[in-house]
Amino acid sequence: MIYFDSSAMVKRYLDEEGSYTVNKILNEASVLATSILTYPEILSAFIRKQRMREISKDTYAKISSALESEWSYFFVIQFSDQLYPAIRRIIEKHGLKAADSIHLASALWLKHSVKENVSFVSSDTSLLKAAGMEYKM
Repeated sequence: MIYFDSSAMVKRYLDEEGSYTVNKILNEASVLATSILTYPEILSAFIRKQRMREISKDTYAKISSALESEWSYFFVIQFSDQLYPAIRRIIEKHGLKAADSIHLASALWLKHSVKENVSFVSSDTSLLKAAGMEYKM
């Protein structure tokens, strides 16, 4: 099982450094998980790129449609009161941004719920560092 945060997942749809690796992982994984937060974060990234004229309106339409059609393949972790203690601990311990703390708390919740290894994929180095420390616990 693999958990993708938004910074990694966006590479599925936008050709960026790391896109090849992300697509390879996505295509080879059997179970893909992410937070409900990923959906608005990715759409926001897409529209921001369009407004900055880094992508065309046609490209925006194409990649947002691809996201819509692929979204149902992900195991999506909803916001829940169960995440709050981990979110607070992660923010206090690692000083992560709010969204990053939600992603890491969601992945940790999933790992503890399914009682199996859950790989964590992100392109954010501070988030990966915190995840590495949390996964050792």
